[in-house]
Amino acid sequence: MTTLEIILIIVLVIVVLFEIICEYLLSQVITRKLYNEKKLLDYEINSGLLNEDFYNKFEKEEIWFKTEDGLNQRGIYIKNDSNSNKTIIIVHGITVSITTSIKYMRMFYDRGFNVLMYDQRRHGMSEGKYSTFGFYEKQDLDLWVNWVVDKNGADSIIGLHGESMGAATVLQYAGINKHVDFIIADCGFSNMIELMKYQIKKATKLPSFPILNRVTLKAKVRAKFRFKDISPIDVIKDSDLPILFIHGDKDTFVPTFMSEDMYNAKKGKKKLYIAKGAAHALSLETDKVQYEKIVNEFLDDVLQ
Repeated sequence: MTTLEIILIIVLVIVVLFEIICEYLLSQVITRKLYNEKKLLDYEINSGLLNEDFYNKFEKEEIWFKTEDGLNQRGIYIKNDSNSNKTIIIVHGITVSITTSIKYMRMFYDRGFNVLMYDQRRHGMSEGKYSTFGFYEKQDLDLWVNWVVDKNGADSIIGLHGESMGAATVLQYAGINKHVDFIIADCGFSNMIELMKYQIKKATKLPSFPILNRVTLKAKVRAKFRFKDISPIDVIKDSDLPILFIHGDKDTFVPTFMSEDMYNAKKGKKKLYIAKGAAHALSLETDKVQYEKIVNEFLDDVLQ
């Protein structure tokens, strides 16, 4: 075997490995494996996060409609006994579903809120092939907001609660907001490019530039969105919507400093809660009493 042949083989191996790494990282973004619904439900119940007796006592309205790009989405609406004009829309994170939104319901219901939860595209019972971290999801959310307004009137008080990718969705919604009165963003990221750099460094220990460029191109071709267009921090920095940022200080999936950066960039009414000892999306589970206390203080402030 000649030196040239050896070099060509080495180059081919490097190219193949590079493509494998890029495909893996892309899959972790746009087609990340979803959790089994039964396992999700069992975990929420066994962890004491989902009180079946409380949830099952309510009459639930199941809603279906099509997104702007023709995907069927499923939601569940629970009307408050108080005939309130206040509604909270709870938006779950990546790989999960409505099942993991239920744990947030009671703190709002007890304050007189109607509750709307829905499966984001590609999750739960909703259709979809790719996750786009708020790029298309914010347009889906706008349909749900409009549904609440149509149902309960233009004088509706509407809040958004988002966890993880759901937090990115609700924060980006601020850029098209017409009806929402406040946002609660739990462990959201500030900028998709920066999150990808962080994740690539953590996963591969390799320079992020060539990998990020390749994954970005693949996402644009396959899922029709660009990472650079996903930047919650740029959307909310001039928004006048009150925002509560929540983040666990042990989060290694979305680094805590991202919520801190968004809090510092945001003008107007805002609040930041760093949950001690909480990993990603586990702030409520880690300290439910403190979590609910912070949320209630925020609501007292914005609804006064």
